Amino acid sequence: MRPDEPKNFDPHEPIDLADAAQVKQVAQALDATHEELAEAIEKVGPQPVAVAIFLGRPDAI
Repeated sequence: MRPDEPKNFDPHEPIDLADAAQVKQVAQALDATHEELAEAIEKVGPQPVAVAIFLGRPDAI
């Protein structure tokens, strides 16, 4: 996701791995795979900001 591109998801809404559309949007925004998201959520919880920090991409959110 480019910095000037609008975000397609609410960064305050927890990530729901069962919501395929949301997972796709978050994965694209964080340049991560579904597996990386699942691991991050397991370690730090479903909040997008925490996941972004865990993945080393805090500026993506």
